[in-house]
Amino acid sequence: MAILEQGRVDYLMVTKANAPATINFHFDPLCPLAWRTALWVREARKERPIDVNWRLFSLEVVNRKEGTTPNFRTDGSWAAERTLALARRQGGNEAIERLYVAMGDAAHGRKESLKDLNVLRAAAEQAGLNPEIVDEALADESTINDVLSDHEEAVSRYHAFGVPTIAFEGSNVGFYGPIINTVPKGEEAAELWDYTSWALGQPNLFELKRDRAQAKWGPVPA
Repeated sequence: MAILEQGRVDYLMVTKANAPATINFHFDPLCPLAWRTALWVREARKERPIDVNWRLFSLEVVNRKEGTTPNFRTDGSWAAERTLALARRQGGNEAIERLYVAMGDAAHGRKESLKDLNVLRAAAEQAGLNPEIVDEALADESTINDVLSDHEEAVSRYHAFGVPTIAFEGSNVGFYGPIINTVPKGEEAAELWDYTSWALGQPNLFELKRDRAQAKWGPVPA
């Protein structure tokens, strides 16, 4: 036990001394699990040197029936994701994060529908963006390709199948998770990051899982 604890201490000392870790965080704004993990990453970022690249992923693509053609305005979270893609194109990583937080607060904090364009417009305004960005994104078909590009990279590079998917920038090892019920704060958030960052550097680690049916999954505001 002493050896394991000393190894953990040594690891944490190295982690804290290193330059900021950059991660790719793939999400679908409709997913309540990705939302919780995103809130945790933002908390951990206050305690550890972490840079987050916010990347998209489409659960509609994953769940699409073979041979069907989606409606890229009304199916899944396409309207929300295309708006997020345009926000990133126009305002960079900070803009997509602000908009994701506003959308997530609406969808997973207040249980509003991201299929409602007025909800998306309100989220854009809350994020400091022009509400018209929603209509601009839906009028620009290249935003579809922006979403698919992020999605396909996660699938081809990390064999991603759901969200949240996290990977270090430049790595081919990506993990689904961590899946959490409540959002840790402070040092608790940092400690979870320490273990997660260790796992992201382990190409021989594939799965560590338990049943989550006993947890209560209520609304979680930002």
